[in-house]
Parts: sequence; C-alpha cells; structure tokens
Amino acid sequence: MLAECRQVILTGDKTQYADIKIIPTGIIEVDIPSEERHYEADFAQLCFYIRTQQTELVCRSEQKNDVVQWKLDLANDDARELLGMIERAEDEFEQLMRSL
Repeated sequence: MLAECRQVILTGDKTQYADIKIIPTGIIEVDIPSEERHYEADFAQLCFYIRTQQTELVCRSEQKNDVVQWKLDLANDDARELLGMIERAEDEFEQLMRSL
C-alpha cells in the first residue's frame, strides 16, 4: 500500500499550487507551500462541487453541524484525476482487507 502524490494548480485570484497525497487508509493530505498551510481529512469528509470552469473540493466537519473546514478550487481535469486517485486508494484498501 503506497501513498499516491500529485501536484495541482489552484484556480483563483493568485497562482498557487498544492501538493496532495492520497493515503490508501482513507486519508488525504494537502500542503500549500506558498501559504505554509497543511490540511488533512478522511475521504468521507470530502465533497466535490462541479462548476463550469472549476471544481470545488470541500472538507466538511464530521460532526452534525457540517461546518466547512477547508476548500480548494481545482481545475476540472485535476479534480477528476484526484477523484480517480481516491477511488483507486479505496479499492486497494478494500482488496487488502479482504485478503487478510
């Protein structure tokens, strides 16, 4: 089980990039070096909202109040690739658990 990493350009007012790590145990880690920010979440906390030119990746609180903890604006292609990485990680983890 290996983590999969990807660097994406964030859409928005200023050009920034984020380093994203998908860990097969169900964790996403996001680092935005230009702002010295680090985010972490379970896959279950993530929602993708597709807009015309971009996709918003939103991390919501696991509590009942459903508060937005952080969000990223991604190009639609990057968001699709990220979603594929998450799906592959979930499949890989499921296969590993079944084989144990």
